[in-house]
Amino acid sequence: MLRFPFAVNSSDSQAPARILVVDDQEDVRRLLVTALELEGHQVDEASNAPEALRRLQYLHYDLVLTDYAMPGGTGAWMLHEANRRGLLQRSAAVIITAHPDVRGISNVEVVTKPLDLDDFLGQVRRLLDTKHPERRGKARTSTDRGAARDPRVQLVLYINSESPQSLEAAATVEALAARFPRSALSLTVHDLAREPLAAAQDGIGFTPTLVKRTPEPRMWLMGNLRDPEVLEDLLRVCGLGIRP
Repeated sequence: MLRFPFAVNSSDSQAPARILVVDDQEDVRRLLVTALELEGHQVDEASNAPEALRRLQYLHYDLVLTDYAMPGGTGAWMLHEANRRGLLQRSAAVIITAHPDVRGISNVEVVTKPLDLDDFLGQVRRLLDTKHPERRGKARTSTDRGAARDPRVQLVLYINSESPQSLEAAATVEALAARFPRSALSLTVHDLAREPLAAAQDGIGFTPTLVKRTPEPRMWLMGNLRDPEVLEDLLRVCGLGIRP
């Protein structure tokens, strides 16, 4: 179990981001993931450059944090390749390294190890604000959350991030959900490779599975979740028109 000898304070001034952490050292990777999750962000992880590229192929991230020296390709090579494939549009990137000779990097911020966690999290906030100025001030306080009206449609997607089919399903569902305001539709994604106990909430036996929690009755959708027409039909049943 990871223990923090420090306190992490979440920020109410910034909306949560989706962040990818890439590092071949599991203890370092888990520390970063835990710290960022305590900040309220949605965080995925990869242990090497090829795995990171596979994730970037199917999901968009606001920020990519990567180690430099890794087996299978450096962090600089991974970012260059992702940029060449058009996978980093509107994404910020940071290389975290103790390597004394970092090469192949341009227009990417470099943070040196060992990290001061408070300074590092401050850098993350500033970088996200600079790259995505529309995010500033969008985080809601607990009072705001209690006062806000629940979305008309609440969806929960269960995936296994080790499965390409699950990642493709996540990309399709998230792209569709992005076409609606959060007041109309909310989407939560649980990666059962990292959160196996989350499956018990909806009795999940297979991935990917999409659960419509509201409006009642609850519905489980399995099968080809990579087909947007199937998902559009579900939302029409819920009374949400599909915007072009």
